[in-house]
Amino acid sequence: MEIQNNKHLHEDYNIVIKLTTNCPANCKCCSNRKREIKNKNEDNSIFEISYFDKICKNIKKIGGSFICLSGGEPTIVKNINDYFEIAHSYNLATRINTNGWNITTENFKKWLSLGLEQIVLSVYSLDANNTKNIRGNERLINKVYETSKIISEFKKSNHFKFIIQTVIMQTNYKEMADILEFAIQNNADCFWPSYLEDAINLPTVRMEENHILHFRNEIIPKMKKIIKNYGYINENISCESIDKLYNDTYENYIYHENKFQCDWLGRHLTFYPNGTIYPCPGHEYFSSPFQMKINFLEINEFITEENIAKNKQCNIENCKYCPQGVFQEIRLTK
Repeated sequence: MEIQNNKHLHEDYNIVIKLTTNCPANCKCCSNRKREIKNKNEDNSIFEISYFDKICKNIKKIGGSFICLSGGEPTIVKNINDYFEIAHSYNLATRINTNGWNITTENFKKWLSLGLEQIVLSVYSLDANNTKNIRGNERLINKVYETSKIISEFKKSNHFKFIIQTVIMQTNYKEMADILEFAIQNNADCFWPSYLEDAINLPTVRMEENHILHFRNEIIPKMKKIIKNYGYINENISCESIDKLYNDTYENYIYHENKFQCDWLGRHLTFYPNGTIYPCPGHEYFSSPFQMKINFLEINEFITEENIAKNKQCNIENCKYCPQGVFQEIRLTK
């Protein structure tokens, strides 16, 4: 099949490169942590830069314009600037998903000059003890504050999207209003809170009914009040997203009914350093017939109408228990 005939299939394709699966954190809710428990012999090497170059080249061939650098924690990769430079050489915009471990004013300025368009910073708590409990590394609380300050300063004179992401858990749901306000104070464009469907199997993460009701009665009103106090143009949209947090959380935790219909299959690929590729984020958590090893061949050799149709017909029974979770985008642009 000719690439140009496929172009319409890939205009919204999301390519994620796991530069490494190593991370200074050990978050209770992380897919990499769960994968490493399941796959103890998994290769934790750094993503080969020549393969990265080939992937960027092929993304461009199929009409793509975007690539995401993730992990693990991508900022621990010593030559991370080289990956930004390669993506930039193919005129690809980049996003980085990070916990802020190794972000400095100097390297962030460099990334912006090389096409960084989005940064997603994970913030699971603003309390040192709770951060250590959830993430297994007490130093991360300082990294969150330092990184947010750096990014916030750059937002004043640069055009890029700053997103603060969190996962709602038994141990941090009471902090959701505080994290939302933290995002606003640091000039974030969006706040992405999510729950994990698979948390039903994680006693230290899952919320019981009393937690969910407290979240509805005490925390959600605080979040909506914060949005209203800051006077956002899209106040109603943001408040609707906050309301959905309760509805989705209640349905999934109490009734274990994942009614969310995602659109990842057919437009997403996650590449791991060992050559494994997953067709959607949820499949990273469990063994799947769609797990592939392609030895970094041409992307268009497996992004075909036939394969995309096959992926869209994923094992729906597995999808029903997808551990990836659902996030709500709370827009913070004034």
